[in-house]
Amino acid sequence: MRITRRKIIVASIFAILILCLLVFLVGAGDIANAIRTASPELIALSVLVYLISWPLRGIRYQQILAQMGYREDLNSLIRCIFVSQSTNVFLPARIGDVTRAYLLTKIKNIPLATGLSSLAVERIFDILAITTIGGFAVWGLRGALLDRWITDVIAIAGVAIAAVFGLLFLFIKLRTEIGGVVTRFIREIAIVSTKPRAFVIVFASSILVWFFDILTCFVILSAFAGVASFSLIMLAFLAIAVGNLTKIFPVTPGAIGPYEGALVLIFSLGGIDPVIGTAVALLDHFVKNSVTLVFGSVYLSHFGLRWSRLVEHAGQTE
Repeated sequence: MRITRRKIIVASIFAILILCLLVFLVGAGDIANAIRTASPELIALSVLVYLISWPLRGIRYQQILAQMGYREDLNSLIRCIFVSQSTNVFLPARIGDVTRAYLLTKIKNIPLATGLSSLAVERIFDILAITTIGGFAVWGLRGALLDRWITDVIAIAGVAIAAVFGLLFLFIKLRTEIGGVVTRFIREIAIVSTKPRAFVIVFASSILVWFFDILTCFVILSAFAGVASFSLIMLAFLAIAVGNLTKIFPVTPGAIGPYEGALVLIFSLGGIDPVIGTAVALLDHFVKNSVTLVFGSVYLSHFGLRWSRLVEHAGQTE
C-alpha cells in the first residue's frame, strides 16, 4: 500500500476522533482528576520497567538475524528498532517496519528481502507470545465473568498462528519452490520458525519482551489501585494481549485509539471503573510512545537522518 501524506493525515484524524469519543463518553474532567491522583513515583517506575524491554527486543532480533546468517552488534540493532518503532507511532499500517529494513540495508548492507523476512518472523512471534499470554490470562481469570468474544478472539488468534507455523513447516518439508525472491523470503521465515532451538530462543525472548510491556501497564494500574492482586495482574495481562491484537489491523498510527479502547473495555469487564481504566490506558500508551519517540529521535540523529527523509522513503514504499 502506498502511504501518502493525505492517508497519514486521515489516519491521524481518525485516531484523534476515537480518543476524543472515548474521553467524551467517560468524562474528560473525571479522567483528568483521576490522573492527578496517580502516584508519580509509580509512573516514573513504569518508564524504567518499559526501558528494560528494549534490550530484550534487540537480543531477540539479533537471534533472528543470526539464524539467517547475519551477526550484528546489539547496540546498532536496538537503535534501528527504536527508529522503526518511532515511525510506527506516527505512520499508519506499521510502515515503520519497512524503515527498519531500509536502515539495515543502508547501514549494515543486509538485503532488503532479509530485512523484511526478519521483521515477518518478529511479528509472527509477537502474535504467538501475545496469544499465549492472553490464553494464560483467560485461564487465570476463569472464575471471573468473561465475555465469550474475549475467549473467541484469543482462540482465533491461536488457530491462525498455528496455521502459519503449519504452512511454514510444510514449506520446509516439501522444499516448495515458488520463485527466487519469494522463495528466499519464505524460506528465511521458515528456517527461524521451524528450527527447535531457534524457536525456543525467539519465543522465550518474545515472552519476556511482552512480560515487561505488561508489567509497565500493571505498574501504572497500581499507581491508581494501590493494591496488587492476582486478578489485577491477570486483568493487565489480558488487557495488553487484546490491546496489542488490535495492532494486527493498524488503521491508525501506532493503533492510537483502538488500543486505548480495547484496554478500557477489558478493564471495565474486570470491574475497574471506566474513569480509572481510561486514565490507565492513556498513561500506558503515553509512556510507551514517549519513550519510543525520544530514543527514536536520538538514534535517528545518530544515523545522520531526518524524520522527513525517513517518512518520505517509507511513504514511497509499495
